[in-house]
Amino acid sequence: MKSKTKIPSHFGAWRWAGDITNALLLAMAVSLASTTGLRAADDAAAQKLLTEARAKEAHAEELRSVAAAAVQKAADDQMEAGAEERDARILTAQALKLMGADANKQKAFRQRQQARKLWVEDRNMLIAARNDEQKAAQLTHNAEELEKSAAQLKDQPAVAAALESEAKEATNEAQAAQQAAGQAKFGAQSLDERAKTAWAEAEKLDPETHRQVAPATPKPVLAQPHQVR
Repeated sequence: MKSKTKIPSHFGAWRWAGDITNALLLAMAVSLASTTGLRAADDAAAQKLLTEARAKEAHAEELRSVAAAAVQKAADDQMEAGAEERDARILTAQALKLMGADANKQKAFRQRQQARKLWVEDRNMLIAARNDEQKAAQLTHNAEELEKSAAQLKDQPAVAAALESEAKEATNEAQAAQQAAGQAKFGAQSLDERAKTAWAEAEKLDPETHRQVAPATPKPVLAQPHQVR
């Protein structure tokens, strides 16, 4: 009877070791593929965020360009308004000369002129107060959003620190804007009271001319607060 060939034990050990190695290599390949897939997904998400950020930066520049043009147009309109007011005063002065204005009429002329100047300053202060309040609200919201984002980036300390620093600056600017708004409102109220007193005095001194001049400068129409975002 033929005896079976006996396989040395070390051959079995080698085969077992080979199976373990293959299994490890397979696991490593699966892990690498999974990691590569996750990395690719992260890269795609990052690119999407960068693209969105770029679009928002471009839109911000467009808005600033429009705002710059509006500010320049407003300055031109203010200069034109000043020229119209100058002509109105000259024409009124010439009319008073033709009427042989007495001391009361002349004083009334000065009072009306003073009242209109005060109302122009009052109007500018009210608009400045509205804008400062809007600025303060937006800066406060900006600071909150920056701080919220910084709290989620603790694994990126330099980036988080930059956002926190910007948030602090926004908070300080918001507080300054809010304070400026309060001061402007207080100043506007004082100017309005002085203007009303001068206007009333002019009416008493020269009611006849007073009825023929343009009415008192109205309060400015303030825009509704812009929703912060």
